[in-house]
Amino acid sequence: MKTMPSPDKLLAFDALARGGSFTAAAELLDCHKSLISARVKELEQELGAVLVLRTTRKVALTEAGERLKPHAARLREMLAQARMAVDQTQCDMEGPLTVSTTSSLAEHVLGPILSDMSEEYPALQLSLQVNNQLQDPISNVLDFCLRSARSHKVHDDRLVARLAGYARENLYASPAYLERHPPILQPADLARHRLLLLESEQKNGLALQSGENIVRQPVAARLYLNSYPLRSELAQAGHGITLLADYSVQQQLQSGALRQVLPDWHCDYWPIYLVHPFRTPLSRKYQAFIDYTLPRVRAALPDNQRRSGRE
Repeated sequence: MKTMPSPDKLLAFDALARGGSFTAAAELLDCHKSLISARVKELEQELGAVLVLRTTRKVALTEAGERLKPHAARLREMLAQARMAVDQTQCDMEGPLTVSTTSSLAEHVLGPILSDMSEEYPALQLSLQVNNQLQDPISNVLDFCLRSARSHKVHDDRLVARLAGYARENLYASPAYLERHPPILQPADLARHRLLLLESEQKNGLALQSGENIVRQPVAARLYLNSYPLRSELAQAGHGITLLADYSVQQQLQSGALRQVLPDWHCDYWPIYLVHPFRTPLSRKYQAFIDYTLPRVRAALPDNQRRSGRE
């Protein structure tokens, strides 16, 4: 079986055919003329034909060389078009861009940001996938993931993780509920109250932290809920105390629909990362997405606001 001619050798032959000498061909490809000579010789051996007749200063194409000449030229043109296509992709601010995140981050943080971004960059085809399971940008064919890194590995060597900030999970209840029930001044007071939790959250006691002080407070939840929107609705309606991420309750706190319980204590604290496949250099739309979304995500996380206020 005959071997396929090497593209590098064909490009060397094309430069020689265009330049008419090894010196001119070397200038066209910005290399040494000995490299041109070696590659053309190897190409002749691969094809089993003499392609050029060498003289002291110039070369002449043989019949085989003349027949090969237009094919080598087409290869050069095709490679140039391929490079142009990639360069255009790197420079374009248009086309698809797919992002994944959890339901709560989508609703309260990333969704509004992407809606604003679609107005500013109308040629981008932004797609937001909501999935509470851990998503791998590479295997799931995603451009970006906004991840809550609570109990799993955020990234590996194939990925880049950019820290957006931290989220806290706190206890909240409606003012009406708090007025009807005994005051809550310390974690032990929770034992006398109705809590709306996941079963796993109250197993072995509800973990609470204030500075370096950590306690596990036994509680008896009367209703187990794995839906955060439903937890929020029931808490606002006065049905009990629940755990919610701080970024998800800002409007309710401002309107007075919810009030934080034990404000000096929080139940969980975790980082949030913008994760994407490792690529260098980044395309223009990738860099624009990072530059647009990351500072806005950071601004939407209350813990970042608290930190900046203390500085």
